[in-house]
Amino acid sequence: MRAALREDIITTATALFNKRGYHRVGMRDIAADLGISTGNLTYHFPKKQDILQAIMEQNFHVTAAGENVTGLGQLHVILTKMLDSLKINAFYFRDPSLFPLNDQGSRDVAELYTILLKALKSLQEEGLFSPKLSPDRQEDLTRLLMLSHLGWIQQSDTFSPVQSMDRARFLRAHWTLMEPYLTGKGREAFRRDIEPLLGV
Repeated sequence: MRAALREDIITTATALFNKRGYHRVGMRDIAADLGISTGNLTYHFPKKQDILQAIMEQNFHVTAAGENVTGLGQLHVILTKMLDSLKINAFYFRDPSLFPLNDQGSRDVAELYTILLKALKSLQEEGLFSPKLSPDRQEDLTRLLMLSHLGWIQQSDTFSPVQSMDRARFLRAHWTLMEPYLTGKGREAFRRDIEPLLGV
């Protein structure tokens, strides 16, 4: 498959799924938006589920990309990528009925959990988080952050602007949870590297 056509299919399908919902979009709709025949589309992606899996595979590779975390700024990038992926593919994360259609989904979630947990451990080893952030608390914090992401994307279109949290405020809330565990060195890094990004 031409790489450009594959990207066009993924981009077009994602936009349609976000606009109408996955179940309300057919292969004919995607082909029509692309200006190609349904046969041409199904040659590349035999089923709509194959497109969904390609979207989520791409989403995972963008979100999980990164290097060993040694600074708070890198942790902020991971959190930002995770939230951006939720917004870009909101149709998927707002509809739990789609989760079983993505064969790789549970493994991707487990891998993201590992990446985030490893980042917290690494930052503690760098002296940025105190020993109070014990292994059990690291796991609890990681689970809480990841579970809150699903709640955040599902509420963003449900509640009024007064009740909901925009992306910037939600990112600040992440750091509100982590800030009590920062060491003196960590607080200095937070003021230097994170506060300007949060607009505080």
